[in-house]
Amino acid sequence: MIHHHNMVGADHNWYVLYVKPKSERKVGERLKSLGFEVCVPTQKIVRQWSDRKKVIEVVVFPNYVFVASDSKRRNMVFEVGNVFKFVQFGGRAAVLTEKDIHMVQQLGNQPRPVTIDYEGFGIGEEVEIISGSLTGYKGIIKAVNGNSRIKLALPSLCCFASVELNGVEVRKINLA
Repeated sequence: MIHHHNMVGADHNWYVLYVKPKSERKVGERLKSLGFEVCVPTQKIVRQWSDRKKVIEVVVFPNYVFVASDSKRRNMVFEVGNVFKFVQFGGRAAVLTEKDIHMVQQLGNQPRPVTIDYEGFGIGEEVEIISGSLTGYKGIIKAVNGNSRIKLALPSLCCFASVELNGVEVRKINLA
């Protein structure tokens, strides 16, 4: 019998687990070993100490692990330890759309640091990315000290991901 791990069936959804701080990667590895499809985007950042610089890998979404599961196996995620709960909105476990999980996966591949912001979540569609790995996502341009950053809405997480865009093209969306 062939098991397709990456086929998301009708009863297969991407969920968000709220996990113990600093345990994201460990939880992700353990879930993978149980056969779950998992996403824990990380990014390399430079930490500056007084005497040296060091490149370290940090998770993009602290405290979060993204996992795909069907309803039958869903509660098995707690067996790996350090998992507190499913992130919920309106009393139900948050389910990520395909578009949102794709963005989450892409955020780990950005050349520039990504920041996640839960303040003042509201969607204002102003530009659409038309080149690069985030093509097709819409967001709000925020220029921060000369660098063009875009705030991308992640509605299924009620947050924005801010990404610095270098050499990536965007176009204004004409609101009718």
